[in-house]
Amino acid sequence: MTSFLHAYFTRLHCQPLGVPTVEALRTLHLAHNCAIPFENLDVLLPREIQLDETALEEKLLYARRGGYCFELNGLFERALRDIGFNVRSLLGRVILSHPASLPPRTHRLLLVDIEDEQWIADVGFGGQKWIADVGFGVWRPNANRAASSAG
Repeated sequence: MTSFLHAYFTRLHCQPLGVPTVEALRTLHLAHNCAIPFENLDVLLPREIQLDETALEEKLLYARRGGYCFELNGLFERALRDIGFNVRSLLGRVILSHPASLPPRTHRLLLVDIEDEQWIADVGFGGQKWIADVGFGVWRPNANRAASSAG
């Protein structure tokens, strides 16, 4: 196990997980949300925010602070990848009401491929967090829908 993963599991008060499964993802998602809080103090102050791996590790693991979506999901993505998950970052829009126009994509979240299924993981939302589960389920392209919308 790398020193990063050791520090990560220590911060989460979680035993290291071996095989990248849906259950392991759910366990990590819950542990991460319970141990590392959403915090946007640096954004509000404003302080320069560093998003490189070393800075995220220092702030979130060793200084025991929280972070916002780019920081929290950045750290989570690194941990998932180091464990063996196939994961990538996405940008999404946060829509809390009925805006006149779509807001820009300013929220970082993760897409995790596990056993031919895709799962959304997001440990960086400051409002109503997903703490017990990570998935909306399986996303599969629908060939019939694509064909019907083409004509």
